[in-house]
Amino acid sequence: MNTITKKLDFSGGKNSWFDFWHTHIDWNSDGNKSWNLRKEFLDKLLTEFENVKSELKKYPNEYQTWIMIDENDSGEDGIYIHTKNPNSENFPLKVQTEKNIKCLNQNLSDFMKKTDLEILGFEHEDGNYFYLSDKNYGISLTE
Repeated sequence: MNTITKKLDFSGGKNSWFDFWHTHIDWNSDGNKSWNLRKEFLDKLLTEFENVKSELKKYPNEYQTWIMIDENDSGEDGIYIHTKNPNSENFPLKVQTEKNIKCLNQNLSDFMKKTDLEILGFEHEDGNYFYLSDKNYGISLTE
């Protein structure tokens, strides 16, 4: 268990739920300064995603987990966990991806393709967002 996952309750008990819980790696958007910095943060994001997936293997309830990447802001990149929760009836999240969303940043595009994760693209007023998920973990994000 690492510093991110040790603070989370994966027991499946009454208080063990996630309502779009997420965390960021690059809190100060330092990855926006250069591709080399951004790649360091993205590599750490993938490592933490693997740690989250490892803990979720033991989680007895249904869940969704994914990485969100903001094409224009490294500080927005994050890992998400979502489950049934007492806050609202918003589980599971089902998204409709836009098929022709291309990542304009070639370095970022190449990085995402090398992950072997499913990539879902979305247009947003601030630029494109990409959800990366592992089909072998949790409930799918797509219809």
